[in-house]
Amino acid sequence: MARTMKGNSVKIFPEKVQILISLLGEPEEGELNYAGKRKPMSRLEALKELKRLEIEGIIAPPKRYGWVNVHIHTSESFSIFRSPAEAAWEAYRAGLEIFGINDHYTVTGHREFGEACKILGLKAVFSIEAIAMSEEAKVKGERYNDPKNPGRIYLCGKGVVQDLKPDSPGNTLLKTMREALRRRYEKMTEKVNEILKGIDPSLNLTFDDVLKCTPRGNVTERHVAQAAAELIRKKFPNNHDLKEFLRKLLGDIKINLSSDEGLQDLIRNELLKAGGPAYVEEPAEAFPNLEKLISLYREYGAIPTYPVLGNPITEKEADLDSLFDELENYGIFAIEVIPKRNTEERLREILEVAGKRGFPVFNGTEHNTKSPQPLVDDLSKKADFLPVFKKGAYLILGHQFLSRYAGIGYIDSTGNLAFKDRAFGIPFFSFIGRITWPDDVSEWLMNIGKENTLKVALGLHLILGDKQCNWVVKPGFKMPNILLNAIKLRNKQTIQIDYKARENFEDIIKTFFMVEE
Repeated sequence: MARTMKGNSVKIFPEKVQILISLLGEPEEGELNYAGKRKPMSRLEALKELKRLEIEGIIAPPKRYGWVNVHIHTSESFSIFRSPAEAAWEAYRAGLEIFGINDHYTVTGHREFGEACKILGLKAVFSIEAIAMSEEAKVKGERYNDPKNPGRIYLCGKGVVQDLKPDSPGNTLLKTMREALRRRYEKMTEKVNEILKGIDPSLNLTFDDVLKCTPRGNVTERHVAQAAAELIRKKFPNNHDLKEFLRKLLGDIKINLSSDEGLQDLIRNELLKAGGPAYVEEPAEAFPNLEKLISLYREYGAIPTYPVLGNPITEKEADLDSLFDELENYGIFAIEVIPKRNTEERLREILEVAGKRGFPVFNGTEHNTKSPQPLVDDLSKKADFLPVFKKGAYLILGHQFLSRYAGIGYIDSTGNLAFKDRAFGIPFFSFIGRITWPDDVSEWLMNIGKENTLKVALGLHLILGDKQCNWVVKPGFKMPNILLNAIKLRNKQTIQIDYKARENFEDIIKTFFMVEE
């Protein structure tokens, strides 16, 4: 038997199962961190085999708790998860229902993540994160959701539904941001190398070493620290020698030398952070203004979302009503929280103000370090908070579905709410997100056209929307053309349907819609 640990959970599996699990984190050919080691199967193939073993009873299925987490990072930015597939497996085993990838400056992990979630039966949310800058707030010394840097604003695009066009303004902006950050990390690497060589000339840290910590070169400051830590650890495998080297490098320090994460954090905090000898100032072009970053997310078809820091309470977050007024002026109508960073009292305050405002609230755990931690924190499990987070997660799922099949998302092409009446719009998108569609029905919806798909969605909400449950659609569900033609769409928001047509609509629903167990 073999054992693996993630967060607070310990799982014991047969050795052959553990081998498959280990494959989920192995780099694959074509990735920068691939070392040429031949694998018996790909990550997704290993995942399919694990699912098959579960179906055959060799692996006990996980308990399903219905929890949600729509903000985790993977190896595509920086994370304890070595691949999107591994992240999906851990979420599945932890009993989550809805799971969301949210890497910095990239969507390259979305395809693997989506396929992995589909194999496991997880509902997948696709997002991206980057940083904007308010020069006015920077000058005033006012902080938003970065507690150490005035003016900096972390912003997410939730529910990415399309790629950027190669020649689009958004793609040009993203490329500019990434190239500026890469130049910074190259300079950091050079400085770290000079420092290390000054103590031991045999040490040589290159930017290629840093790149090999990533699958596709999306480097972060944490990767520089990781590459340096791995080089030092390899040179000094003996703890006594390692401690002596670190004493020369940093002076007297206290650290658990058995922890790779601790060594990486030490190097990052002592060398790379502001005031450290390898610090390089962040280039201004890496942080566009808020309007440009929001426009980039709209090109992705995503929902611009402000992550409320919550704790500590910053100057801009001290008055939530004022903050939300500002967000609306920018075209931001949704917020996100990382509950474990908050007190229960502060989290409750954030959710209450968001509820009054008509803002959906999304939740997550980040997982952008190498330290193990649960995928669902205690506050996200609380009966007071879980329904709010599930409603938000369902809204993103509904946004993703309707954007693809009906041409309408939570935010329209101009950056405004697609449904001005928030008391209708939020429940409508959340309702659609609670439906599981079989492949043949999804294909039918794609073929009938966006307007007819919207008619179907609005009709379903009209008839089933007051029932707070999840729905599973049986294969074969269709509406005859004569019925679709009888439904009139008004202002792309409401439908007009006569008594006979509604009766026929309800009969079809009764045949094909089942409450999810």
